[in-house]
Amino acid sequence: MAFTLRMDAFEAYKHYLALKRHFTSKSYDFFKYNGVVKAGRPAFEARKDRYFFHKLSKQKNVTDFLLAIFVYGDKDMWVGDIVNNEESEQIYLKWRKVKESITQTFKNDLDKLDDRFTLNFIPQNGQHPPLLRKLLSKDIHIETFIILNDLIRFSSLWNRKIEDTIIWPEVREKCKKYQPFLSYDKDKCKAILVDHFGVSL
Repeated sequence: MAFTLRMDAFEAYKHYLALKRHFTSKSYDFFKYNGVVKAGRPAFEARKDRYFFHKLSKQKNVTDFLLAIFVYGDKDMWVGDIVNNEESEQIYLKWRKVKESITQTFKNDLDKLDDRFTLNFIPQNGQHPPLLRKLLSKDIHIETFIILNDLIRFSSLWNRKIEDTIIWPEVREKCKKYQPFLSYDKDKCKAILVDHFGVSL
């Protein structure tokens, strides 16, 4: 999907609605519906908070900016809190840095895992596996977590073995929603993983 970088306030408003719905609703898929939501310009012009969408539209890439906030920040954030929060720009810069060096980020994160490869992924007695604990404590990036699952496919095992019915399902859903936006060199990351742990995939 090709995203429009520059947009007017109404377009930014629709993009905000679509991305927020993507990350907060199980039924809405940003890619399936091509980012389309029901929204009329007259109703938008009558909104008291439309100024914030004018401010949002000044971002060079509204899609990336909102994506960073919903992934690294709070998916339920109101637009006024997003555009009036200095931390939002820092979140965006952090996300962009990871995006631009995704392979190196993946490689660096592998150094933080247990050298005993399989132990990172095994739920013991229904508890969170070490890899999930690393993610929750922010020792590794969500991008690394998604890439590992894409390469190894451990989530189906976790669905059966992890007894927690709150945290893991929330993480799983967030990763599922984020993955279509995540672009990375699969062959290169696979080679890095094989070389780091000395395993075959």
